[in-house]
Amino acid sequence: MASTVTKAALSPVITGALLVALTRAPPNIREPLLQQLSQYVSAENITRIITGLKWLFGLGLTGTVNTFLSELSQNNWRWSSEKHRYDWPNEIVVVTGAASGFGRLLALDFASHGLRVMALDVHDSLPKDMQSNSRISYYKCDVTDSDVAVNATAQAIQSQHGHPSILINNAGIGFTSRIVDCKPKQIQKIFGVNIMSHYYTVAAFVPAMIARRKGHVITIASMASFVTSSPIVPYCNTKVAALSFHEGLTSELKAVAPEIKTTCVHPTWARTAIIQGQEEQIKKAGMNVLEPQVIADAIVKQVLSARGGQLIIAPGFTWLANLRAWPWWLSSFITSRSGPVIEEDEVKLPLAGKVA
Repeated sequence: MASTVTKAALSPVITGALLVALTRAPPNIREPLLQQLSQYVSAENITRIITGLKWLFGLGLTGTVNTFLSELSQNNWRWSSEKHRYDWPNEIVVVTGAASGFGRLLALDFASHGLRVMALDVHDSLPKDMQSNSRISYYKCDVTDSDVAVNATAQAIQSQHGHPSILINNAGIGFTSRIVDCKPKQIQKIFGVNIMSHYYTVAAFVPAMIARRKGHVITIASMASFVTSSPIVPYCNTKVAALSFHEGLTSELKAVAPEIKTTCVHPTWARTAIIQGQEEQIKKAGMNVLEPQVIADAIVKQVLSARGGQLIIAPGFTWLANLRAWPWWLSSFITSRSGPVIEEDEVKLPLAGKVA
């Protein structure tokens, strides 16, 4: 409810219409409206309401223009979509970490829209509901192994199915530990899966996209890209790196193949295996727990729009994306209060991070 009211208050369409009705509309419309309003508030308060509407209209218009320009910039200043260049039943999408969590939902969603899905994971096989889907092909692949697994898998996909036009870097892991207690192997593993694999898969699949001047690379980050807290510092570090990777890739592709789109996704807590037994603690902390399908649907919708961008999927907490611009004393106060709610020693992350 609060979110709906906020959106309405900052909508220049709504506030602008009210301003016009109260100040610029023809007398036969404006006068009856003011008379009706004067039955409930004084003339002085009506003036204050009009002043408040002017401020809200200005803020809303600024936000709308800012969003418009940001989206335009993220699509290399191209207003038109590249959708007309995609033949979805013949497009190939690669999804890493596809055997569980959001990766599984993404694979099934893309398949339901008619795309051919190349599902990559380290498991021996896919769940039964995915095995029976004729649009999904499975490749066992350790995405941290560039020379053997990733390159060999890419070559197999390209020879058996063709060149993928969509890459979803979704695979991710995490663990809880204080920095001083982190084991070297844990650090190497989490960076290998959560960020180094992006380098390997992009190197394996994107050159063909550049040659065809068509494609879309989705980087799954997290709200942890903006907030680092204990006891998941290594995980947060990898998600900061994922955002930086996305920005760098976007910059490079803009120079050589501006038709290729890039999208970075920042989900908050989702109802997956990662937070089993912890939902109540998360809710008590005032944070939302989303259904994983919500996040998967948003990603699929973004791909089908054939437009790039940044998806911040954190209802009520999108402001965290700007936390770095706040005064240090205030941002550090907020992050210091975002204490741990996950107690497992080491867990698999289906897609989203452990923090909002």
